[in-house]
Amino acid sequence: MKASTATALRANLVLCSVSIAIAVAPCISLASLISLFDDSMPTLPYQGSIFLLAALIMLVLRWGARRAFDAARQAHKVQLIEKHGLEAWIDDDCPFAWLVQMHVELHGHQCIN
Repeated sequence: MKASTATALRANLVLCSVSIAIAVAPCISLASLISLFDDSMPTLPYQGSIFLLAALIMLVLRWGARRAFDAARQAHKVQLIEKHGLEAWIDDDCPFAWLVQMHVELHGHQCIN
């Protein structure tokens, strides 16, 4: 497997895992507040709501990462280096550097600093 494919796959798995973890908290909290766990209802609606909320969180994070990357690119805080493979360099004082790194890794570039 190429390094760029492995990087993009790993970044997508991390994004999915983080989104699911973020989505679980409000869904479980809401279900326990309105005491839905006491009624022995099927778990499919809970799982579906967690999945839909996680998908929405993933889309919002991808959108925010794209905007942060575009802003960093305009401010010359990130450089994509094509000579030694797909690598990216992010400046230390880049605002929202974690979002920029996420966008870069989702597209198969490895971050070097």
